[in-house]
Amino acid sequence: MSSRNVDGRSASEQIVPGTPNSNYDLFLKKQPAGGKDVAKTFPDRQIDNNINAIALPNEMWLKIFANLSYGDLLQVHLVCKHWRQLSRAELKRKGKLVITSQNLEDICILVEYENLKYENVEIRDEIDDKLVEFSNAQHALLLRVFNYLGKDIVRVKLFKLSTLFLLNNLLPKLRDMDLSSLRYDRGVWVNLNKFSNLKSLLMPYNKLSACQLSWTIVASNQLSLAHLEKLDIGVSDSVAYSLDVIVMCASSLHWLKLRLGTHAYLALKSKLIETFQKLTRLKVLDIGCTAMEAKRTILENIPKESRLRAIMLGSDGVDDDLLELIGRKWSTSLKCLHLKSNKITRNTVKQLNFLNGNLRSLQLSWNCPPPRDLLPSIVPKVNKTLTEIELFGTYLCGDSFCAVAERLPNLKKLGLNFSFLAWRMIVDYNLHLKRMCEEMCSVFQHLTRLRHLAVILPCDQNNINYLCSQPNISNLKRLKTLKSCLFPIKTLQILNLKFTFKELIKLQLNSCQKNEKLSGLELVDISKYFPALEELRIVNFDCDHNAIQGARNSFPRLRRLQIVKIN
Repeated sequence: MSSRNVDGRSASEQIVPGTPNSNYDLFLKKQPAGGKDVAKTFPDRQIDNNINAIALPNEMWLKIFANLSYGDLLQVHLVCKHWRQLSRAELKRKGKLVITSQNLEDICILVEYENLKYENVEIRDEIDDKLVEFSNAQHALLLRVFNYLGKDIVRVKLFKLSTLFLLNNLLPKLRDMDLSSLRYDRGVWVNLNKFSNLKSLLMPYNKLSACQLSWTIVASNQLSLAHLEKLDIGVSDSVAYSLDVIVMCASSLHWLKLRLGTHAYLALKSKLIETFQKLTRLKVLDIGCTAMEAKRTILENIPKESRLRAIMLGSDGVDDDLLELIGRKWSTSLKCLHLKSNKITRNTVKQLNFLNGNLRSLQLSWNCPPPRDLLPSIVPKVNKTLTEIELFGTYLCGDSFCAVAERLPNLKKLGLNFSFLAWRMIVDYNLHLKRMCEEMCSVFQHLTRLRHLAVILPCDQNNINYLCSQPNISNLKRLKTLKSCLFPIKTLQILNLKFTFKELIKLQLNSCQKNEKLSGLELVDISKYFPALEELRIVNFDCDHNAIQGARNSFPRLRRLQIVKIN
Protein backbone atom coordinates (compact mmCIF):
# COMPACT_ATOMS: atom_id res chain seq x y z
CA MET A 1 0.00 0.00 0.00
CA SER A 2 1.28 3.47 -0.82
CA SER A 3 0.07 6.64 0.81
CA ARG A 4 1.03 10.27 0.46
CA ASN A 5 -0.17 13.67 1.53
CA VAL A 6 -0.12 16.17 -1.30
CA ASP A 7 1.17 18.85 1.07
CA GLY A 8 4.07 16.62 2.14
CA ARG A 9 3.06 16.40 5.79
CA SER A 10 2.42 13.45 8.06
CA ALA A 11 -1.18 12.27 8.21
CA SER A 12 -1.16 12.80 11.98
CA GLU A 13 0.22 16.33 11.89
CA GLN A 14 -1.96 19.29 12.85
CA ILE A 15 -0.83 22.72 11.72
CA VAL A 16 -1.06 25.66 14.07
CA PRO A 17 -1.15 29.27 12.85
CA GLY A 18 1.84 31.29 13.94
CA THR A 19 4.32 28.41 13.93
CA PRO A 20 7.02 27.62 11.35
CA ASN A 21 5.23 24.50 10.11
CA SER A 22 2.06 26.37 9.09
CA ASN A 23 0.91 28.19 5.98
CA TYR A 24 0.22 31.29 8.05
CA ASP A 25 2.65 34.17 8.62
CA LEU A 26 5.60 33.20 10.76
CA PHE A 27 5.28 36.16 13.07
CA LEU A 28 1.96 37.39 14.36
CA LYS A 29 1.54 40.68 16.13
CA LYS A 30 3.05 40.51 19.61
CA GLN A 31 0.56 40.02 22.44
CA PRO A 32 0.34 42.56 25.31
CA ALA A 33 3.11 42.04 27.83
CA GLY A 34 2.54 40.93 31.39
CA GLY A 35 0.78 37.64 30.71
CA LYS A 36 -2.72 38.97 31.49
CA ASP A 37 -5.79 36.78 31.28
CA VAL A 38 -6.88 36.84 27.63
CA ALA A 39 -10.53 37.21 28.67
CA LYS A 40 -9.75 40.58 30.31
CA THR A 41 -7.55 41.97 27.56
CA PHE A 42 -10.21 42.94 25.02
CA PRO A 43 -13.54 44.81 25.05
CA ASP A 44 -16.78 42.87 25.25
CA ARG A 45 -17.99 44.27 21.96
CA GLN A 46 -16.15 44.23 18.62
CA ILE A 47 -17.08 46.69 15.86
CA ASP A 48 -15.64 46.22 12.39
CA ASN A 49 -16.73 48.11 9.25
CA ASN A 50 -19.85 49.29 11.06
CA ILE A 51 -20.99 45.68 11.64
CA ASN A 52 -21.60 44.78 15.28
CA ALA A 53 -20.64 41.33 16.55
CA ILE A 54 -22.93 39.70 19.11
CA ALA A 55 -22.39 41.45 22.42
CA LEU A 56 -21.14 38.60 24.59
CA PRO A 57 -18.63 38.71 27.43
CA ASN A 58 -15.23 37.36 26.45
CA GLU A 59 -15.67 34.53 28.95
CA MET A 60 -18.67 33.34 26.91
CA TRP A 61 -16.70 33.46 23.65
CA LEU A 62 -13.94 31.42 25.27
CA LYS A 63 -16.45 28.76 26.34
CA ILE A 64 -17.90 28.65 22.81
CA PHE A 65 -14.44 28.31 21.24
CA ALA A 66 -13.56 25.53 23.70
CA ASN A 67 -16.30 23.37 22.11
CA LEU A 68 -15.17 23.89 18.52
CA SER A 69 -13.10 21.45 16.49
CA TYR A 70 -9.55 22.24 15.45
CA GLY A 71 -10.73 23.08 11.92
CA ASP A 72 -13.44 25.41 13.21
CA LEU A 73 -10.87 27.21 15.36
CA LEU A 74 -8.70 27.76 12.28
CA GLN A 75 -11.63 29.58 10.68
CA VAL A 76 -12.36 31.58 13.84
CA HIS A 77 -8.70 32.58 13.90
CA LEU A 78 -9.12 34.34 10.52
CA VAL A 79 -12.31 36.31 11.27
CA CYS A 80 -10.85 39.33 13.02
CA LYS A 81 -8.10 40.41 15.40
CA HIS A 82 -10.41 40.14 18.40
CA TRP A 83 -11.38 36.51 17.71
CA ARG A 84 -7.84 35.62 16.74
CA GLN A 85 -6.60 36.73 20.14
CA LEU A 86 -9.41 34.99 22.01
CA SER A 87 -9.11 31.68 20.13
CA ARG A 88 -5.32 31.55 20.21
CA ALA A 89 -4.96 29.67 23.51
CA GLU A 90 -7.59 27.06 22.59
CA LEU A 91 -6.04 26.59 19.15
CA LYS A 92 -2.66 25.90 20.70
CA ARG A 93 -4.23 23.49 23.21
CA LYS A 94 -5.88 21.42 20.49
CA GLY A 95 -3.00 21.71 18.04
CA LYS A 96 0.37 19.98 18.05
CA LEU A 97 3.78 21.57 17.68
CA VAL A 98 6.08 19.36 15.60
CA ILE A 99 9.77 20.12 16.08
CA THR A 100 12.27 18.87 13.49
CA SER A 101 15.90 19.57 12.72
CA GLN A 102 14.74 21.81 9.84
CA ASN A 103 12.40 24.08 11.82
CA LEU A 104 14.10 24.04 15.23
CA GLU A 105 15.97 27.34 14.74
CA ASP A 106 12.81 29.13 13.54
CA ILE A 107 10.83 27.86 16.54
CA CYS A 108 13.58 29.01 18.88
CA ILE A 109 13.37 32.54 17.42
CA LEU A 110 9.58 32.47 17.58
CA VAL A 111 9.31 31.51 21.25
CA GLU A 112 11.49 34.46 22.19
CA TYR A 113 9.05 36.91 20.52
CA GLU A 114 5.71 35.20 21.12
CA ASN A 115 3.99 34.11 24.30
CA LEU A 116 3.55 30.55 23.00
CA LYS A 117 1.80 27.85 24.99
CA TYR A 118 1.48 24.29 23.72
CA GLU A 119 0.16 21.21 25.48
CA ASN A 120 1.09 18.73 22.75
CA VAL A 121 4.61 18.54 21.28
CA GLU A 122 6.36 16.03 19.02
CA ILE A 123 10.13 16.04 18.55
CA ARG A 124 10.71 14.29 15.26
CA ASP A 125 14.33 13.15 15.04
CA GLU A 126 13.87 11.53 11.65
CA ILE A 127 13.37 12.36 7.97
CA ASP A 128 11.68 9.85 5.67
CA ASP A 129 11.93 7.18 8.41
CA LYS A 130 15.69 7.71 8.76
CA LEU A 131 17.05 8.76 12.14
CA VAL A 132 18.69 12.20 12.19
CA GLU A 133 21.19 13.03 14.91
CA PHE A 134 20.74 16.48 16.45
CA SER A 135 24.03 18.35 16.74
CA ASN A 136 25.25 19.83 20.03
CA ALA A 137 24.16 23.26 18.79
CA GLN A 138 20.68 21.94 18.03
CA HIS A 139 20.48 20.33 21.48
CA ALA A 140 21.24 23.76 22.94
CA LEU A 141 18.43 25.28 20.84
CA LEU A 142 16.07 22.53 21.99
CA LEU A 143 16.85 23.33 25.62
CA ARG A 144 16.12 27.01 24.97
CA VAL A 145 12.76 26.13 23.39
CA PHE A 146 11.73 23.90 26.29
CA ASN A 147 12.80 26.45 28.87
CA TYR A 148 9.96 28.55 27.41
CA LEU A 149 7.43 25.83 26.55
CA GLY A 150 8.12 22.98 28.98
CA LYS A 151 6.01 24.24 31.88
CA ASP A 152 2.79 23.95 29.81
CA ILE A 153 3.40 20.66 27.98
CA VAL A 154 1.22 17.70 29.02
CA ARG A 155 1.69 15.41 25.99
CA VAL A 156 4.94 14.57 24.21
CA LYS A 157 6.02 12.12 21.49
CA LEU A 158 9.71 11.27 21.17
CA PHE A 159 11.81 9.15 18.82
CA LYS A 160 15.05 8.99 20.84
CA LEU A 161 15.70 8.23 24.50
CA SER A 162 18.57 10.72 24.57
CA THR A 163 16.06 13.51 23.83
CA LEU A 164 14.03 12.48 26.86
CA PHE A 165 17.21 12.46 28.95
CA LEU A 166 17.97 16.01 27.75
CA LEU A 167 14.52 17.29 28.77
CA ASN A 168 14.24 15.36 32.04
CA ASN A 169 13.89 18.43 34.26
CA LEU A 170 11.82 20.65 31.94
CA LEU A 171 8.41 18.90 31.81
CA PRO A 172 6.79 19.27 35.26
CA LYS A 173 3.18 18.86 34.02
CA LEU A 174 3.76 15.96 31.63
CA ARG A 175 0.88 13.44 31.73
CA ASP A 176 1.08 11.52 28.43
CA MET A 177 4.34 10.14 27.04
CA ASP A 178 4.35 8.45 23.61
CA LEU A 179 7.52 6.40 23.08
CA SER A 180 5.93 3.95 20.63
CA SER A 181 8.30 5.01 17.79
CA LEU A 182 11.40 5.12 19.99
CA ARG A 183 14.64 3.96 18.33
CA TYR A 184 17.39 2.09 20.16
CA ASP A 185 19.78 4.52 21.88
CA ARG A 186 22.84 2.69 23.21
CA GLY A 187 24.01 3.57 26.71
CA VAL A 188 21.23 6.05 27.56
CA TRP A 189 19.63 5.91 31.02
CA VAL A 190 16.50 7.87 31.91
CA ASN A 191 14.70 8.45 35.18
CA LEU A 192 10.93 8.56 34.80
CA ASN A 193 10.63 9.56 38.47
CA LYS A 194 11.18 13.10 37.19
CA PHE A 195 7.66 12.98 35.76
CA SER A 196 5.53 12.78 38.89
CA ASN A 197 2.28 13.59 37.01
CA LEU A 198 2.71 10.86 34.38
CA LYS A 199 -0.57 9.01 33.74
CA SER A 200 -0.13 7.48 30.28
CA LEU A 201 2.86 5.66 28.76
CA LEU A 202 3.15 4.11 25.31
CA MET A 203 6.18 1.81 25.31
CA PRO A 204 8.36 1.23 22.21
CA TYR A 205 7.35 -1.20 19.48
CA ASN A 206 11.00 -1.75 18.62
CA LYS A 207 12.17 -4.78 20.66
CA LEU A 208 15.64 -3.46 21.43
CA SER A 209 14.24 -0.12 22.59
CA ALA A 210 11.52 -1.85 24.63
CA CYS A 211 14.08 -4.10 26.31
CA GLN A 212 16.37 -1.13 27.05
CA LEU A 213 13.61 1.01 28.56
CA SER A 214 11.92 -1.82 30.49
CA TRP A 215 15.21 -2.89 32.06
CA THR A 216 16.00 0.73 32.99
CA ILE A 217 12.62 1.19 34.69
CA VAL A 218 12.73 -2.08 36.64
CA ALA A 219 16.41 -1.93 37.61
CA SER A 220 16.09 1.57 39.08
CA ASN A 221 12.70 0.87 40.72
CA GLN A 222 11.09 3.97 39.23
CA LEU A 223 8.17 4.61 41.56
CA SER A 224 6.54 7.24 39.35
CA LEU A 225 4.87 4.35 37.51
CA ALA A 226 2.92 3.54 40.67
CA HIS A 227 0.43 6.23 39.59
CA LEU A 228 0.24 5.22 35.92
CA GLU A 229 -3.31 4.69 34.59
CA LYS A 230 -2.74 3.89 30.91
CA LEU A 231 -0.07 1.57 29.47
CA ASP A 232 0.64 0.23 25.98
CA ILE A 233 3.38 -2.40 26.18
CA GLY A 234 4.79 -5.38 24.31
CA VAL A 235 5.93 -8.63 25.89
CA SER A 236 8.25 -11.08 24.13
CA ASP A 237 10.58 -13.79 25.35
CA SER A 238 13.42 -11.28 24.98
CA VAL A 239 11.54 -8.49 26.80
CA ALA A 240 10.43 -10.30 29.97
CA TYR A 241 11.02 -7.13 32.01
CA SER A 242 7.82 -5.76 30.48
CA LEU A 243 5.75 -7.89 32.88
CA ASP A 244 7.64 -6.34 35.79
CA VAL A 245 6.70 -2.91 34.45
CA ILE A 246 3.02 -3.92 34.49
CA VAL A 247 3.36 -5.15 38.09
CA MET A 248 4.86 -1.82 39.15
CA CYS A 249 1.70 0.04 38.12
CA ALA A 250 -0.83 -2.75 38.79
CA SER A 251 -2.57 -0.96 41.67
CA SER A 252 -3.41 2.13 39.56
CA LEU A 253 -3.71 0.76 36.00
CA HIS A 254 -7.09 1.36 34.31
CA TRP A 255 -6.19 0.88 30.62
CA LEU A 256 -3.85 -1.78 29.23
CA LYS A 257 -2.91 -2.65 25.68
CA LEU A 258 -0.79 -5.81 25.60
CA ARG A 259 1.22 -6.97 22.59
CA LEU A 260 2.03 -10.61 23.34
CA GLY A 261 3.63 -13.17 21.04
CA THR A 262 2.86 -16.89 21.22
CA HIS A 263 6.46 -17.83 22.08
CA ALA A 264 6.50 -15.27 24.89
CA TYR A 265 3.26 -16.68 26.29
CA LEU A 266 4.63 -20.23 26.38
CA ALA A 267 7.89 -19.08 27.97
CA LEU A 268 6.34 -16.71 30.53
CA LYS A 269 2.95 -18.28 31.26
CA SER A 270 3.37 -18.62 35.03
CA LYS A 271 4.68 -15.07 35.38
CA LEU A 272 1.87 -13.81 33.14
CA ILE A 273 -0.71 -15.41 35.47
CA GLU A 274 0.87 -13.80 38.55
CA THR A 275 0.95 -10.42 36.82
CA PHE A 276 -2.71 -10.35 35.78
CA GLN A 277 -3.92 -11.54 39.16
CA LYS A 278 -2.67 -8.20 40.54
CA LEU A 279 -4.70 -6.00 38.15
CA THR A 280 -7.62 -5.12 40.42
CA ARG A 281 -8.63 -1.76 38.90
CA LEU A 282 -8.52 -2.53 35.18
CA LYS A 283 -11.35 -1.09 33.05
CA VAL A 284 -10.06 -1.37 29.47
CA LEU A 285 -8.14 -4.36 28.10
CA ASP A 286 -6.77 -4.62 24.56
CA ILE A 287 -4.98 -7.89 23.74
CA GLY A 288 -3.41 -7.81 20.29
CA CYS A 289 -1.93 -10.51 18.06
CA THR A 290 -1.85 -13.46 20.40
CA ALA A 291 -3.09 -17.05 20.56
CA MET A 292 -6.52 -17.93 21.89
CA GLU A 293 -5.05 -19.93 24.77
CA ALA A 294 -3.16 -16.84 25.94
CA LYS A 295 -6.33 -14.74 25.81
CA ARG A 296 -8.15 -17.32 27.90
CA THR A 297 -5.33 -17.45 30.48
CA ILE A 298 -5.33 -13.66 30.80
CA LEU A 299 -9.12 -13.31 31.12
CA GLU A 300 -9.37 -16.19 33.60
CA ASN A 301 -6.81 -14.60 35.92
CA ILE A 302 -8.07 -11.01 35.98
CA PRO A 303 -9.80 -10.61 39.38
CA LYS A 304 -13.56 -10.10 39.45
CA GLU A 305 -13.10 -6.79 41.24
CA SER A 306 -11.70 -5.45 37.97
CA ARG A 307 -14.95 -4.21 36.43
CA LEU A 308 -13.92 -4.36 32.78
CA ARG A 309 -15.88 -1.90 30.63
CA ALA A 310 -14.11 -2.53 27.32
CA ILE A 311 -12.48 -5.67 25.91
CA MET A 312 -10.67 -5.69 22.55
CA LEU A 313 -9.35 -9.07 21.43
CA GLY A 314 -6.74 -9.54 18.71
CA SER A 315 -6.61 -11.10 15.30
CA ASP A 316 -6.23 -14.81 16.11
CA GLY A 317 -9.92 -15.40 16.79
CA VAL A 318 -12.23 -16.05 19.72
CA ASP A 319 -14.20 -19.22 20.39
CA ASP A 320 -17.60 -19.61 22.06
CA ASP A 321 -16.08 -20.76 25.39
CA LEU A 322 -14.04 -17.57 25.64
CA LEU A 323 -17.10 -15.48 24.88
CA GLU A 324 -19.02 -17.35 27.58
CA LEU A 325 -16.21 -16.58 30.06
CA ILE A 326 -16.49 -12.88 29.24
CA GLY A 327 -20.25 -12.97 29.75
CA ARG A 328 -19.95 -14.81 33.04
CA LYS A 329 -17.45 -12.37 34.57
CA TRP A 330 -18.37 -8.98 33.09
CA SER A 331 -21.89 -9.06 31.65
CA THR A 332 -23.05 -6.26 33.98
CA SER A 333 -20.06 -3.93 33.53
CA LEU A 334 -19.05 -4.48 29.88
CA LYS A 335 -19.90 -1.57 27.53
CA CYS A 336 -17.56 -2.16 24.59
CA LEU A 337 -16.62 -5.46 22.91
CA HIS A 338 -14.35 -5.88 19.88
CA LEU A 339 -13.61 -9.41 18.75
CA LYS A 340 -12.74 -11.56 15.77
CA SER A 341 -14.14 -15.04 15.40
CA ASN A 342 -12.93 -17.48 12.78
CA LYS A 343 -16.45 -18.86 12.66
CA ILE A 344 -19.60 -17.35 14.16
CA THR A 345 -21.95 -20.10 15.31
CA ARG A 346 -25.45 -20.12 16.79
CA ASN A 347 -23.88 -20.32 20.23
CA THR A 348 -21.75 -17.23 19.42
CA VAL A 349 -24.92 -15.35 18.55
CA LYS A 350 -26.53 -16.55 21.79
CA GLN A 351 -23.62 -15.25 23.87
CA LEU A 352 -23.62 -11.90 22.04
CA ASN A 353 -27.34 -11.58 22.61
CA PHE A 354 -26.77 -12.20 26.33
CA LEU A 355 -24.18 -9.39 26.47
CA ASN A 356 -26.01 -7.03 24.17
CA GLY A 357 -28.32 -5.47 26.74
CA ASN A 358 -25.54 -3.33 28.25
CA LEU A 359 -23.19 -2.92 25.28
CA ARG A 360 -22.75 0.51 23.75
CA SER A 361 -20.15 -0.49 21.18
CA LEU A 362 -19.87 -3.80 19.27
CA GLN A 363 -17.22 -4.64 16.68
CA LEU A 364 -17.34 -8.06 14.99
CA SER A 365 -14.97 -9.67 12.49
CA TRP A 366 -15.28 -13.11 10.91
CA ASN A 367 -13.58 -15.27 8.27
CA CYS A 368 -16.28 -17.81 7.44
CA PRO A 369 -19.82 -16.76 6.42
CA PRO A 370 -21.90 -16.21 9.60
CA PRO A 371 -25.54 -17.30 10.10
CA ARG A 372 -27.91 -15.52 7.73
CA ASP A 373 -29.87 -13.99 10.59
CA LEU A 374 -26.80 -12.79 12.51
CA LEU A 375 -27.86 -9.19 13.09
CA PRO A 376 -31.58 -9.80 13.77
CA SER A 377 -30.52 -12.44 16.32
CA ILE A 378 -28.08 -10.09 18.07
CA VAL A 379 -30.66 -7.27 18.10
CA PRO A 380 -33.99 -9.12 18.49
CA LYS A 381 -35.85 -6.07 19.83
CA VAL A 382 -35.53 -2.31 20.20
CA ASN A 383 -32.15 -1.45 21.73
CA LYS A 384 -31.63 2.14 22.84
CA THR A 385 -28.26 1.44 24.48
CA LEU A 386 -26.22 0.29 21.47
CA THR A 387 -24.71 3.35 19.75
CA GLU A 388 -21.83 1.84 17.71
CA ILE A 389 -21.65 -1.19 15.40
CA GLU A 390 -18.75 -2.12 13.12
CA LEU A 391 -18.69 -5.32 11.04
CA PHE A 392 -15.75 -6.81 9.11
CA GLY A 393 -15.93 -9.93 6.98
CA THR A 394 -17.79 -11.56 4.13
CA TYR A 395 -21.05 -9.98 3.07
CA LEU A 396 -24.14 -10.95 5.10
CA CYS A 397 -26.30 -12.69 2.52
CA GLY A 398 -29.49 -12.83 4.58
CA ASP A 399 -31.74 -10.18 6.06
CA SER A 400 -29.51 -7.79 7.99
CA PHE A 401 -29.99 -4.07 8.42
CA CYS A 402 -33.42 -4.06 6.84
CA ALA A 403 -34.54 -6.04 9.88
CA VAL A 404 -32.62 -4.18 12.58
CA ALA A 405 -32.36 -0.55 11.45
CA GLU A 406 -35.63 0.35 13.14
CA ARG A 407 -34.49 -1.35 16.37
CA LEU A 408 -31.45 0.92 16.85
CA PRO A 409 -32.87 4.44 17.24
CA ASN A 410 -29.76 5.83 18.96
CA LEU A 411 -27.07 4.41 16.67
CA LYS A 412 -24.33 7.00 16.14
CA LYS A 413 -21.61 4.95 14.40
CA LEU A 414 -22.05 2.28 11.71
CA GLY A 415 -19.30 0.50 9.79
CA LEU A 416 -20.08 -2.14 7.17
CA ASN A 417 -16.67 -3.26 5.95
CA PHE A 418 -17.55 -6.26 3.80
CA SER A 419 -15.44 -8.24 1.36
CA PHE A 420 -17.30 -8.78 -1.91
CA LEU A 421 -14.69 -10.88 -3.69
CA ALA A 422 -16.23 -14.18 -2.60
CA TRP A 423 -19.76 -13.48 -3.77
CA ARG A 424 -18.93 -11.68 -7.02
CA MET A 425 -18.64 -15.15 -8.58
CA ILE A 426 -21.97 -16.51 -7.39
CA VAL A 427 -24.91 -16.88 -9.73
CA ASP A 428 -27.26 -14.48 -7.95
CA TYR A 429 -24.74 -11.64 -7.75
CA ASN A 430 -27.22 -9.05 -9.03
CA LEU A 431 -29.80 -10.17 -6.47
CA HIS A 432 -27.35 -9.66 -3.62
CA LEU A 433 -26.35 -6.30 -5.04
CA LYS A 434 -29.96 -5.14 -5.11
CA ARG A 435 -30.52 -6.45 -1.58
CA MET A 436 -27.57 -4.49 -0.26
CA CYS A 437 -28.89 -1.33 -1.88
CA GLU A 438 -32.22 -1.94 -0.11
CA GLU A 439 -30.39 -2.31 3.17
CA MET A 440 -28.51 0.95 2.63
CA CYS A 441 -31.76 2.75 1.89
CA SER A 442 -33.17 1.42 5.16
CA VAL A 443 -30.08 2.85 6.91
CA PHE A 444 -30.70 6.22 5.24
CA GLN A 445 -34.35 6.09 6.27
CA HIS A 446 -34.16 4.97 9.90
CA LEU A 447 -30.68 5.73 11.30
CA THR A 448 -30.94 9.50 11.06
CA ARG A 449 -28.85 10.08 14.20
CA LEU A 450 -25.70 8.62 12.64
CA ARG A 451 -22.55 10.72 13.10
CA HIS A 452 -20.08 8.25 11.54
CA LEU A 453 -20.80 5.98 8.55
CA ALA A 454 -18.52 3.60 6.63
CA VAL A 455 -20.08 1.65 3.75
CA ILE A 456 -19.02 0.74 0.22
CA LEU A 457 -21.72 0.01 -2.39
CA PRO A 458 -20.46 -1.91 -5.47
CA CYS A 459 -23.27 -0.44 -7.59
CA ASP A 460 -23.97 -0.22 -11.31
CA GLN A 461 -26.25 2.16 -13.20
CA ASN A 462 -29.38 0.07 -12.48
CA ASN A 463 -28.75 0.36 -8.76
CA ILE A 464 -28.18 4.10 -9.08
CA ASN A 465 -31.67 4.41 -10.55
CA TYR A 466 -33.06 2.43 -7.61
CA LEU A 467 -31.20 4.56 -5.05
CA CYS A 468 -32.67 7.71 -6.61
CA SER A 469 -36.19 6.43 -5.92
CA GLN A 470 -35.56 5.64 -2.24
CA PRO A 471 -34.57 7.52 0.96
CA ASN A 472 -31.04 8.76 0.36
CA ILE A 473 -28.00 9.89 2.30
CA SER A 474 -29.33 13.44 2.65
CA ASN A 475 -31.38 12.12 5.61
CA LEU A 476 -28.11 11.76 7.58
CA LYS A 477 -27.72 15.47 8.25
CA ARG A 478 -25.59 14.98 11.39
CA LEU A 479 -22.75 13.03 9.76
CA LYS A 480 -19.26 14.07 10.85
CA THR A 481 -17.28 11.34 9.05
CA LEU A 482 -18.11 9.34 5.93
CA LYS A 483 -16.35 6.46 4.19
CA SER A 484 -18.12 5.62 0.97
CA CYS A 485 -17.92 5.18 -2.78
CA LEU A 486 -19.24 7.90 -5.06
CA PHE A 487 -22.70 6.40 -5.64
CA PRO A 488 -24.59 7.81 -2.61
CA ILE A 489 -23.16 11.25 -3.45
CA LYS A 490 -24.03 10.90 -7.14
CA THR A 491 -27.60 10.28 -6.03
CA LEU A 492 -27.67 13.79 -4.57
CA GLN A 493 -26.39 15.19 -7.87
CA ILE A 494 -28.92 13.31 -9.99
CA LEU A 495 -31.78 14.46 -7.78
CA ASN A 496 -30.35 18.01 -7.82
CA LEU A 497 -30.83 18.34 -4.07
CA LYS A 498 -29.93 21.64 -2.41
CA PHE A 499 -28.30 19.99 0.56
CA THR A 500 -25.04 20.23 2.51
CA PHE A 501 -23.38 18.18 5.26
CA LYS A 502 -22.73 21.12 7.55
CA GLU A 503 -20.81 19.12 10.17
CA LEU A 504 -18.94 16.59 8.01
CA ILE A 505 -15.19 17.12 8.44
CA LYS A 506 -13.68 13.79 7.27
CA LEU A 507 -14.45 12.07 3.96
CA GLN A 508 -12.93 8.92 2.46
CA LEU A 509 -13.86 8.09 -1.13
CA ASN A 510 -13.21 4.47 -2.15
CA SER A 511 -13.26 3.15 -5.67
CA CYS A 512 -15.56 0.15 -6.05
CA GLN A 513 -14.71 -0.55 -9.70
CA LYS A 514 -11.40 -1.45 -11.28
CA ASN A 515 -9.51 1.49 -12.80
CA GLU A 516 -12.24 3.92 -11.80
CA LYS A 517 -11.25 7.48 -12.60
CA LEU A 518 -11.87 10.56 -10.49
CA SER A 519 -11.50 13.86 -12.29
CA GLY A 520 -10.94 17.31 -10.91
CA LEU A 521 -14.32 18.34 -12.31
CA GLU A 522 -16.06 15.60 -10.31
CA LEU A 523 -14.39 16.78 -7.11
CA VAL A 524 -15.48 20.33 -7.86
CA ASP A 525 -19.06 19.11 -8.42
CA ILE A 526 -19.29 17.25 -5.10
CA SER A 527 -17.47 19.89 -3.04
CA LYS A 528 -20.70 21.89 -2.64
CA TYR A 529 -22.08 19.14 -0.37
CA PHE A 530 -19.13 19.35 2.05
CA PRO A 531 -18.48 23.00 3.00
CA ALA A 532 -16.87 22.07 6.35
CA LEU A 533 -14.56 19.32 5.03
CA GLU A 534 -11.11 19.32 6.63
CA GLU A 535 -9.70 15.90 5.65
CA LEU A 536 -10.10 14.04 2.34
CA ARG A 537 -8.74 10.56 1.60
CA ILE A 538 -9.05 9.14 -1.93
CA VAL A 539 -8.51 5.36 -2.15
CA ASN A 540 -7.82 3.31 -5.30
CA PHE A 541 -9.00 5.94 -7.77
CA ASP A 542 -7.06 6.79 -10.88
CA CYS A 543 -6.39 10.49 -10.15
CA ASP A 544 -4.46 12.93 -12.28
CA HIS A 545 -2.79 16.15 -11.20
CA ASN A 546 -5.87 18.17 -12.15
CA ALA A 547 -7.99 16.09 -9.76
CA ILE A 548 -5.56 16.79 -6.92
CA GLN A 549 -5.55 20.51 -7.66
CA GLY A 550 -9.34 20.42 -7.98
CA ALA A 551 -9.63 18.96 -4.49
CA ARG A 552 -7.28 21.52 -2.99
CA ASN A 553 -9.10 24.43 -4.62
CA SER A 554 -12.69 23.25 -4.19
CA PHE A 555 -12.84 22.55 -0.45
CA PRO A 556 -12.22 25.89 1.30
CA ARG A 557 -11.37 24.36 4.70
CA LEU A 558 -9.34 21.37 3.52
CA ARG A 559 -6.22 20.81 5.66
CA ARG A 560 -5.21 17.29 4.70
CA LEU A 561 -5.43 15.39 1.41
CA GLN A 562 -4.23 11.80 0.92
CA ILE A 563 -4.10 9.77 -2.29
CA VAL A 564 -3.84 6.05 -1.47
CA LYS A 565 -3.27 3.06 -3.75
CA ILE A 566 -3.83 -0.42 -2.30
CA ASN A 567 -2.24 -3.04 -4.51
